[in-house]
Amino acid sequence: MTLEKRRDIEPSERRQFVRIKKNYIIRFYIKANPSLKFEMSQIENISKGGICFTSTMAITPGDVLSIELRTPYVVGTIFLEGKVLSSKEVVKGLVYANRLKFDNLNPDAMVILDKIEKYNLNNVDQQ
Repeated sequence: MTLEKRRDIEPSERRQFVRIKKNYIIRFYIKANPSLKFEMSQIENISKGGICFTSTMAITPGDVLSIELRTPYVVGTIFLEGKVLSSKEVVKGLVYANRLKFDNLNPDAMVILDKIEKYNLNNVDQQ
């Protein structure tokens, strides 16, 4: 089966990284204000370059977020960091779609992101 026929993988020639549509759970906070409670959310898609996720609050573009990601590939939590590129209101006052570009990823995080990509690309032929 080709990549074009899979709904959870979005290939694009203009993208540096393959986007994987998976609904992993994240918790995040704005790095400049860690005293605020974590916001829990679900991602729309993920790649080695960043994530798209929804939230119940608008996030200022340029804010740096600290993120805890949980996947079935690791028992523990993966810690990520990135800069918000955009935050768009989807449902007035309730739901916001956010785009984030990863920055300063540690080697463990890169290994997990690589596993997520490889696992999902390898399963293309099995479906």
